[in-house]
Amino acid sequence: MARSTSAASSSSVAKETLAFCTSCKMDLNHVIVAMKGDRIAKVQCLTCKKEHVYRNPKGATEPGPKATRTRKSSSEDGQHSIEAEWEKLMASHKDQPVKPYSTKGAFELGDKLNHPSFGEGIVGKLIYPNKLEVIFRSDVKVLIYAGVASTF
Repeated sequence: MARSTSAASSSSVAKETLAFCTSCKMDLNHVIVAMKGDRIAKVQCLTCKKEHVYRNPKGATEPGPKATRTRKSSSEDGQHSIEAEWEKLMASHKDQPVKPYSTKGAFELGDKLNHPSFGEGIVGKLIYPNKLEVIFRSDVKVLIYAGVASTF
């Protein structure tokens, strides 16, 4: 059967195509179940047999212009708000010393730390028992640390 990585006009219902399976989380062969004009609308995975909306294979680089614009603007807005929050927090804790990050280190809410890959950040949330959410200049990361000492 013909394989297609995009919704081409040669595609039709009951033909096989390559698509990203939302259940298997992989690019796999699917059977086309429904078309919307000349575009593939729904497919059925030949591996797990689940039916879902067609998604381009992850290996294919054919994003629609509408989706690309939306993603760029939302990620840019998120980028600016994270950076603005980071700058505000760093300024409000400017007199606090910067601790080097270590998985064996002890950290508290509001501690400034220096991560070897991500740079300077500030602890925004403690997640029980041994994780902390750190706000860096360009992203928010969840890191592992020694956690709260138990008193058993």
